[in-house]
Amino acid sequence: MTTKILFHLIKRLLPVVLTICFIVWLYTFYGAWDYTIKNMAEFFKLIVEHFILVIVSMICAVFVGISLGTIMTRQGMEKVSPVIMAVVNVWQSIPSLGVIALAYGFLPLIGLSGIGMAPALLALFFHAVAPIVRNTYAGIDAVSKDVIEAATGMGMTKKQILFQVEIPNALPVIAGGIRTSTAIIVGTAPLAFLIGGGGLGFWIFTGIALVDMGIMMAGAVPVALIAMLFDFGLAQSEKLFISRGVQSDEIEMA
Repeated sequence: MTTKILFHLIKRLLPVVLTICFIVWLYTFYGAWDYTIKNMAEFFKLIVEHFILVIVSMICAVFVGISLGTIMTRQGMEKVSPVIMAVVNVWQSIPSLGVIALAYGFLPLIGLSGIGMAPALLALFFHAVAPIVRNTYAGIDAVSKDVIEAATGMGMTKKQILFQVEIPNALPVIAGGIRTSTAIIVGTAPLAFLIGGGGLGFWIFTGIALVDMGIMMAGAVPVALIAMLFDFGLAQSEKLFISRGVQSDEIEMA
């Protein structure tokens, strides 16, 4: 029994320990640690900007993505939904840098500035909303018709069926779309620096321009850590918000 517990702890902790060791090595080997300590005030400023870019764009993407994906599954949307899905799929194929460039070039045409945090947030939002729309639509559409008929037979209204049956059963798929979008946003956020959006991209691109691995790693490693932090947080939140019965079904299907 003790051996099993020890093996389980090693299995869980070993990836964390190896990751920490690798990060420490990167920071010390390339001089990123010294650069970060010398520029600590700027580091915290860039971290705050990066979190603002990620959190604000993610909240907007989740709200719009789930809403649009849910509307696409409603009665009367059968002809419109495939068209919206086709647009979503095409939009998702556009590279991250292309979305940033579109925000920079298109917004001035409608009288808005293409430089700053606002256009960067808009670009990140548009780039991240597609996976959430797609997964929400697929998750709700995949809910068994027998379950919906049973709920209808029990006297539940369409609103009750949506919020108490369809969405809870589709949550694992929706959560997968949110995690994908989060990874996209965190990875794309450094590009926001190119249009004046701030964030850790400032150090990354400064390091590239100066051919200084220390500066580049000082920006790149925190971006990777933020991505892992958000992914871990979302994985833990799934355990809280997704029914154990639905989780069990997902495990059995896998």
